[in-house]
Amino acid sequence: MKKRGLLLIILISTVLIGGIMGRFLWKPQPAELLTNGLEKLNQATSFRYSITQHQWVEGKDRVMTQILGEKDGGNTHISGQLVGTDVEMVVAGGGFYLKDPLGKKWVKYPSVPATQEVFLAELNPISSLQFKELGEVMLKGQEKLNGQKVWVLQLQPSVQNQMMEDFWTDFNYTVYLSTKDKTIRRATIQAKSKAKNEPMSMTLDFSDFGQKISVQPPNL
Repeated sequence: MKKRGLLLIILISTVLIGGIMGRFLWKPQPAELLTNGLEKLNQATSFRYSITQHQWVEGKDRVMTQILGEKDGGNTHISGQLVGTDVEMVVAGGGFYLKDPLGKKWVKYPSVPATQEVFLAELNPISSLQFKELGEVMLKGQEKLNGQKVWVLQLQPSVQNQMMEDFWTDFNYTVYLSTKDKTIRRATIQAKSKAKNEPMSMTLDFSDFGQKISVQPPNL
């Protein structure tokens, strides 16, 4: 009887240890993890984000973009700096609003695609994460990002973004996804300019998925 009890304890311990080890050793399929993360990002009803873009110009590293943004459905609000100029914009209620950096007054413009394309990445950060082909997606392991565990993926995709294709080449992406909910928390993009072969880097951070965010047209 004692022998049977001991064997049962050993069996249970083996199963528990195997389950724990399996949990720690399990790794996701990289392409599937990225595809699901992109789907969640595209389907998110609201989130906040930041974009920082560096570009080498004549051998010097320059910060071209540094903005904070928030999306509420189809509405977007951004503020920060573009090419060293303070900027604040709102797309909401079918209108495109730009704050005059000198007079600090809001000006409304027609919300036409040509107007928004000038600031496409800033107003729609997901546009920088659209691909024709993913290519090989490599899992580089786990890291901690802002105190949270993330999976780290690397890929050299074919992008589906006309402005990026026109000006940049040799794209190299690193994407960080939460191990908890598999959402994309950060994406870094390395590329080279077609004109002068100088490097460019862009970092996009995402947070507050599904949180209550209100973006309304400003008072004119």
